[in-house]
Amino acid sequence: MPSGDHLTPIGKARTAREGKDVSIITYAATVWKALEAAEQVEKKDGLSVEVIDLRTILPMDDEAIIATVKKTNRVLIVHEDTRTGGVAGEITARINENAFEWLDAPVLRVTAADVPLPYSPPLEDYVLPQTSDIVLGLRKLAAY
Repeated sequence: MPSGDHLTPIGKARTAREGKDVSIITYAATVWKALEAAEQVEKKDGLSVEVIDLRTILPMDDEAIIATVKKTNRVLIVHEDTRTGGVAGEITARINENAFEWLDAPVLRVTAADVPLPYSPPLEDYVLPQTSDIVLGLRKLAAY
């Protein structure tokens, strides 16, 4: 059996990027877009963005979520799932239940549009969240 060092701990998030002004909570393919957006707003706006990669959504690492809320007081949740019924609503509910008093702004979401995922690559790019969408969300939170 391989050692634990080579396995992703189930249910444990990782801090993909340290930051102090705004937190992005994300997972899967949007981790890379979140990291790109964080770099852009740091260079252009001077924002320090923390990126939390949940790695798994069931179980979900509530401790990591609460810790990042307490650290930055502003949260942007990013995922490729649809907005309605997506896991961002669950993460937001957990933040409201466990760390509401630490928030300095509403929790915002950058998600896929509430439509079936199209097959056409240009339409897929239109429906799925892009780095530019994340940048806009970060700027909105920072200005709140």
